[in-house]
Amino acid sequence: PVWFNDARKDLFKLIHPSLTPKDWPVILAHINVDFFHQAHYETNVLINTGVTKIGTKSFTVVHEAWQQDTLIARGEAVMVWYDYQQQESGAIPEEIKSLLAKH
Repeated sequence: PVWFNDARKDLFKLIHPSLTPKDWPVILAHINVDFFHQAHYETNVLINTGVTKIGTKSFTVVHEAWQQDTLIARGEAVMVWYDYQQQESGAIPEEIKSLLAKH
């Protein structure tokens, strides 16, 4: 859901504070979402986001959507450190891994 994409913005600000697309450092490689309950229109949704795995070239972000104290959806997104000019993945810098590990 769009909620999960929006929730990743805080992580993006952490790893690329300027948020400029010209030198954007990651690409979405995989996403999955499991829905457990229906979402109700015009009712607030709380999104919890964290990093569950940090590899050499990628990291996994997990999201949970909660509505009225009920888990309605859970998803994961695998983000790859990527050089768009070279069109290839690369190693995540150690300082970025440290920042991600705090989340």
